[in-house]
Amino acid sequence: MAYESHEPMSAGRVAEAICVSARHLSRIFMPTGVSPSRYILEQRLDRARQVLADPGSRHLTIAEVAHRWGFAGQAHFNRVFRDRFGCTPGETRPFVL
Repeated sequence: MAYESHEPMSAGRVAEAICVSARHLSRIFMPTGVSPSRYILEQRLDRARQVLADPGSRHLTIAEVAHRWGFAGQAHFNRVFRDRFGCTPGETRPFVL
């Protein structure tokens, strides 16, 4: 599976892409109880987790995965990953003999 580098998406960029204001985007998300920024962060974390769990991506370091999904540093990525999934990015990787 090939993975492209992704620029971090922001709520403002999403709003612009769908031709609404950032405030209107926030109102759209309001019933979910999740902010647009939080939703975007969770999607980035989910995608990073998929890459880390893929045995075909073992050649990528955790720092490379973090960078590809728009995290500025590995320490921040490790913290938000652990908060979201209850394990470290390294623990997500499959054990390969």
